[in-house]
Amino acid sequence: MANPEVQLFSSLRYDPLLVNLSINNEFSGGEGPKESSPFYMLSLHRDRILQAAEHFHYEKAVNVLRNPQGLANILRTLKEAIDTQSTRALRVRILMSHDGIITVESNSTPEVTKENLYPSRLPPPKTAAHMKVSPLTGGPLTLGDGDSVAGDPSTSNPWDIIPDLKRTAPTPYTSFKTTSRDMYSSARERIGIKDMAEKREVLLISNEDGEIMEGSLTSPYFWRNGKWTTPAVSSGGQIGTTRRWALEKGYVLRDRT
Repeated sequence: MANPEVQLFSSLRYDPLLVNLSINNEFSGGEGPKESSPFYMLSLHRDRILQAAEHFHYEKAVNVLRNPQGLANILRTLKEAIDTQSTRALRVRILMSHDGIITVESNSTPEVTKENLYPSRLPPPKTAAHMKVSPLTGGPLTLGDGDSVAGDPSTSNPWDIIPDLKRTAPTPYTSFKTTSRDMYSSARERIGIKDMAEKREVLLISNEDGEIMEGSLTSPYFWRNGKWTTPAVSSGGQIGTTRRWALEKGYVLRDRT
């Protein structure tokens, strides 16, 4: 049983851009025809919080979240808290208490393109791309460094990625997203990240076997043997919403090493 003071949460994006993306409507959760939604992958965020509530035996929270009505409960609370006529994108945090109370927090977030929200593929790193020329057309058979195709996410403004200096014990609080986040704050402090806006990330390392678990804010992907991979659940890290989507689309594979 978790500490009842600990809340479960998931962070998503509010963005008017999403309303016109039919792929996002697949996650709106509406019964019958899917509804246009300005909330990013909403049903996957509900699933994530529900899974945590079931694990920690937050029975009142489970009752609020399960079934189609559970998604409607979250959507109603979001619409009460967020001005859905606003043209400004927001980072939104949905929190769930052990007694089933949903609260919403929000703050500003940078603009992104639709390709960064729903890429048509995850392109290989530049060092893995080598152009070959077709003997028939003189055009490229494969992409070279710096080349891209329609639907690729932007790769400009990369982050600095730094492994933590100390290993972290896998616990339910690393497997599920909760407000108990001292392990992440400590890891960020150890490498000197002082501002959430910094384009730097720390990778948490399991103290059990030295596996990379996850980033303090992000899900890591690694290019191995011509494919993107991501740490297995057994490493102790979380299965985030975009990571789940990328796995289900086949853009990445779970790392078995």
